[in-house]
Amino acid sequence: MSEENVVNVKHRMLQLLSDVDEADMETIEQWICNRSYRKDLERLKALKSSQKTLVKIGNSIKKIVPFEAEMPSEIIKPPTVGNQVDCNEINTCHVDEFLYDDNEVEKLIKKGKLKKYYCTNCNHRDVQELIYISHSMSCQALQYIFKVLLPSDLEEKQILDVGSRLGAVLYGAYYLSNAGTIIGVEMNQECCDVQSRIIEQHTMDTNRIKVVHSDIMERSDLVTNSNIIVINILEFFVDNEKHKEMWYFFKKYIKKGSYLVCNRSMTDTFVNLDIFEEFMNWLSVCKPHQIENEILFDIEDYEDLYLYTVN
Repeated sequence: MSEENVVNVKHRMLQLLSDVDEADMETIEQWICNRSYRKDLERLKALKSSQKTLVKIGNSIKKIVPFEAEMPSEIIKPPTVGNQVDCNEINTCHVDEFLYDDNEVEKLIKKGKLKKYYCTNCNHRDVQELIYISHSMSCQALQYIFKVLLPSDLEEKQILDVGSRLGAVLYGAYYLSNAGTIIGVEMNQECCDVQSRIIEQHTMDTNRIKVVHSDIMERSDLVTNSNIIVINILEFFVDNEKHKEMWYFFKKYIKKGSYLVCNRSMTDTFVNLDIFEEFMNWLSVCKPHQIENEILFDIEDYEDLYLYTVN
C-alpha cells in the first residue's frame, strides 16, 4: 500500500471515530490494541470468500432465467393485505436480490435496463419511484442468517425452505453452514428444474441438498422432520385463505423446539391474516446465536430478518 493510500485509510478512520463518544472510544482502542480485530478480520475475509461462491451461482442462474427472475408458468399476484398492499403491476418491479445486489441495480438503472420512476398520468414531470421487490434473499441476508442468527453447528439438523423458487436459501445453507440435510419444496416445476440444474452444474452433494416438487401442504413429513424452517413472504403466491390454511398447517406439523426463519415479523403476518390470537403463544423470538459475528454486518440492514423458536 502506498503512503497516499495509507493516508486515505487514516482519514476514513478519523472520520468514523469523530462521531464516537469517549466511552465507546475506549472499547474500540482496546479492540485494536489487544489485536482482537485480527480474528474479526479473518472471519470477514472468510465471509467475503463465501460470497464469491454465491455470486458465482447467481451468475449461473442469470443465464437460464428471465431478467425479472419470474418463470412464465408462475402465478404471482400483488397481496391484498399487509405492508406491501400498495404494490401493483404498474408501480412494482421485481428485481431478485440474490441475482442483483444494490450496486448492480444502480448500474442497471444508469444503463437504462431498469427504470427508477414511472409516470402517473403520462406527464413527464408527474412521476413516482417504482417499488422494487424481491422474492429471494440477498447473499448478505443469507450470510446473516447462517453466520449470526442460527447456531454454528447444524451438522445433525435438517433445513427446509418453503417455496425455494431459484434455490437461494438452499445454496446459502450448503456453503455457509454444516447442515446435514437441506431441502427445498417448490410448487413450480420450472423453478425446480432451475435448482436441479444449478445443483448439478456446481457439483453439490445430492445426498445433502435436495429439491422436492410439491405443495408443502402435501409434505407434512418434511415439515415434521425439519429442525429449521425458512419461510419467505408468501402473500405474492397465495390468496389470504390459502395463506391462513398454510399457517394452521405449520402450527400442526412443525415440532416444538424447531427454529423458524422469516423475512418479516410474524406478529404483522398473523395480525394481517386476523389469526393473531390463535398464534400469539406459538412462537418466541430468539436472540442471535452467533452474536460475536454481528460485527461483520451493518445490523440495520437486517432488521426484517426474524428468528423464532416453536413453543
